[in-house]
Parts: sequence; structure tokens; C-alpha cells
Amino acid sequence: MKRKVGLILEEGVFKLAKRRALAERKSLSDVIQESIVYYVSDKFPDRKKREKAYQIFCERPMRISKQQFKEILDKGC
Repeated sequence: MKRKVGLILEEGVFKLAKRRALAERKSLSDVIQESIVYYVSDKFPDRKKREKAYQIFCERPMRISKQQFKEILDKGC
């Protein structure tokens, strides 16, 4: 069963979601629902993992080999 809800979104977020819906030929409601389902699922990395990834990849220059980089991607944070 579906339930109607009201949302208040930033204009830019609304436009991005609307563009995605048009590009995928979906309703805006479907795009928002899929986004929420992804966010609450186990597939969405938790805050600590995102922060760790930011520290590894963004806070300082990295000097690693291609093999090390591949291992990091395969292993995850």
C-alpha cells in the first residue's frame, strides 16, 4: 500500500530529481522512493565508512601502486 506524503526539498535537489526521472522515464515519486530505499538499505555505506574513505582519498595526496589501488577498491573500507 502506498501513502501520500509531503516533502520540502531544496530547489536544486528537486531539479536534479526531476531531471533524473525524465531521463529514466520514471515518475518523480518513483525516483524519490528508490532513493529512500537505497539510503535505508545495507548497500548505503555508513557515515564512518564514508568518513574513512574521505580521509584515505581526499585529505592527503596518495602514493600507491595500481595494484594497491585495485586491492582497496576490491576490499572496501
